[in-house]
Amino acid sequence: MTGRMALAPIVLFAVIFAWTPPHFWALAVRYRQDYERAGVPMLPAVASMKTTSRWIVVYTFVMVAVSLLFAPIAHMGDIYLTVAVVLGGGFIWMALRLQRHPTPAMAMKLFSFSITYLTLLFAGIALDQLVAKA
Repeated sequence: MTGRMALAPIVLFAVIFAWTPPHFWALAVRYRQDYERAGVPMLPAVASMKTTSRWIVVYTFVMVAVSLLFAPIAHMGDIYLTVAVVLGGGFIWMALRLQRHPTPAMAMKLFSFSITYLTLLFAGIALDQLVAKA
């Protein structure tokens, strides 16, 4: 216990914080009518698909930038950096694809990938640290 909080956990929290909107908004596109009927002001229920997909792209870029910032702050190695770049590039590509083809089916593909993204990003952290300790 040092009485202080290191920067790495804060940046990792920021990754998850920035990941949450594209993840949930992509799912909410599929269930937009349910949100409308329930009166829940989820972005896809109160804004156009064009606006929703634009915000998904914005948050995706922020998420990827923060995930790359995590590398030097947490002293990650090449394994994590490679994983973050490849997965981040894939997420950006899928978000831009959703913006070009704003359909519920495309949104669900992004939603599915977002789960894989976060899982593999954390696996990259673990693998990077395991290799570094070996």
